[in-house]
Amino acid sequence: VIFGVLTVDNIEQAMDRSGDEESNKGAEAALTALQMVKVMASVKAN
Repeated sequence: VIFGVLTVDNIEQAMDRSGDEESNKGAEAALTALQMVKVMASVKAN
């Protein structure tokens, strides 16, 4: 289970929390989901 939610009060907070490559929580959640797809495919193959 991957749960990625930004709780913000305004667009400025959203941009601050997702603006750069080092702290983009949306991108982090998406990459985690892709990694889990790869893991699950590997488990099913074995």
